Amino acid sequence: MQKQQVKMRVLDWWNKDCEENFYNNFFIQILQKKYDVVYSDKPDFILYGPFGYEHLKYDCVRIFHTGENIRPDYNIADYSMDFDYIEFEDRHLRLPHMFWVFCDEMRQKEMDNRISLLDKKEKFCGFMVSNNALTDKRDMFFEALSKYKRVDSGGRWKNNMGGNVDDKIEWLKSYKFNLCFENSSYPGYLTEKLFDAFLAGCVPIYWGDTSLKIHKNTCADSKNSENINNQGGGSNDAFDMRIPNISHSLIDYEINPKAFINAHNFPTFQDLIDEIKRIDNDSYAFESMLREPIFLNDFNPHEFYATKIAAFLNRIVSQGAIQAKRRGDGFLLKAYREFQSAIAENTQISSGFFSYCVKHGRVIQAIRDSSKLPKRFSRFIRRTRK
Repeated sequence: MQKQQVKMRVLDWWNKDCEENFYNNFFIQILQKKYDVVYSDKPDFILYGPFGYEHLKYDCVRIFHTGENIRPDYNIADYSMDFDYIEFEDRHLRLPHMFWVFCDEMRQKEMDNRISLLDKKEKFCGFMVSNNALTDKRDMFFEALSKYKRVDSGGRWKNNMGGNVDDKIEWLKSYKFNLCFENSSYPGYLTEKLFDAFLAGCVPIYWGDTSLKIHKNTCADSKNSENINNQGGGSNDAFDMRIPNISHSLIDYEINPKAFINAHNFPTFQDLIDEIKRIDNDSYAFESMLREPIFLNDFNPHEFYATKIAAFLNRIVSQGAIQAKRRGDGFLLKAYREFQSAIAENTQISSGFFSYCVKHGRVIQAIRDSSKLPKRFSRFIRRTRK
């Protein structure tokens, strides 16, 4: 049976827009199992990322994906795959960036057997990032922890090794701890950093995704607000200890709190450093953390999210290019398009005249009555003044 052809394009992505990268794209390969997906200059569907504005040139079904701590604009995107814990009809799929770490089954097995790296742990703590963070907290804690013991920094940022480390995982295997703060903090914003630490057999010292504090006995939602802890986060040397207001129905997995050190469980830098000292000086406590499973309830992230991605994309594409559209024009966008259309029909209208009309809207009706301006233009002017 011949597969249905689907014309697509991948834009504003982490790599260049070309046919080779298109056909190597993971999401495209998922769809290829069911459809004849072809690279097209006139696509019916586009998959786009956060690195540009080329997607705005295509008035077709737009599917957004990000690995960054940013929110989608649903006036522009029909669908989104991102970090957020939201439920938005059929338009959203929560897809944490950590999924990509588990695409390799061998890596998953290595994480489960990280106790085998115990004999290699000769150094205290490794830290590896490429750029400065969106907040000062990561850099400040690096400096604070370095007062207890040297923290080796092997990335481009804060490097104290005399040069950049080429292989992050291999380098970290000789360290007991990995300082793996995200570049910013947001509920659900979970990247590969925590899992790189697990893969290297380190005890992660983690800050970023506040939703990792949520467990079945503490989960707060709109009907259970007494579980929301409002301590911490108000100063540079304090951590946000609040439990995010996320419903149980949106939680797909639980990361074992006994397997890592969660900075969000401690009100201040010093409290967190005291806990790190305790584990550093207690070989039994350190070894016990390496033996803990990463996920509770035998959760398999690759199997779970690969199935959800396939179902999400198939549901979109199976509707066709017309029925799959979801975005609508908000007030400002609709008004702007009306203005563009009016200008296209009346090229003699100058920008100065338009500015005058906006400032002096009361005369617009008289202008309309005595001119050939279309009703759409005068309606746009009136709405702009409200």
